[in-house]
Amino acid sequence: MYSLKGHTAIVTGGANGIGRATVGLLGEAGANVVIADLDEKGGAQAVEELTANGVAALFVKTDVSRGDDVDALIQATTARFGSLEVLMPFAGIGLEKLALDTTREEWDRVISINLTGSFLVMQAAGAVMVKAGYGRVVAMASVSGMRGGTGRTAYGATKGAVITMTRVMALEWAETGVTVNALAPGPVDTALTRKMYDDETRRAYDRAIPMRRFALPEDVAHAALFLALPQSGYITGITLPVDGGFTSSGVIKRS
Repeated sequence: MYSLKGHTAIVTGGANGIGRATVGLLGEAGANVVIADLDEKGGAQAVEELTANGVAALFVKTDVSRGDDVDALIQATTARFGSLEVLMPFAGIGLEKLALDTTREEWDRVISINLTGSFLVMQAAGAVMVKAGYGRVVAMASVSGMRGGTGRTAYGATKGAVITMTRVMALEWAETGVTVNALAPGPVDTALTRKMYDDETRRAYDRAIPMRRFALPEDVAHAALFLALPQSGYITGITLPVDGGFTSSGVIKRS
């Protein structure tokens, strides 16, 4: 019943972390999978694993902050598979740095990948989907775009903007058969967060998350798969927290 057979999905940032877990689930659900990433080695490994499991897969080296790369990604996808039904713009970078210490170079880099990159890919894929009259876009936001956190000025700004962009595109495309939603993960145990979070940050999250653990990439991937299904067609414009209860919690007593 819950199948993506015959659908083609692009996952940016699909070579590692949440993206890598997601492409595996998409393949299991029957989708053709396109991995867009700068990590050629990781992308090739992912394609090899998918192909070994009988999934039609393609890797396209892509810098999402470059419009010509994004255009080439869409063209390569439609040339290979003939259609595009699912987009998951998951490519992103992290930064944990106080506002007064954040440089203009750091700010511009986070904005260019997390926000501009998401916009360019969503715009280009959206044009194909709107014309076809069907599509599922699942953007990558974060709880940092919903709640303030120290060191999240640049990163949180991009994720808050992704949430607003999701709502606007969902509104604009609501009558076309294209849904646009976002995921807002809390902390996820990936190579990115292992580099980004210090011990104090980890302790702070441990105190604030009712489930008392970081998410696994698979936890987020399953939520992404749900929003990619044809059966999720009456859900659009939402931001779904995948955070172990973090955004819902207040005072937590653990006596």
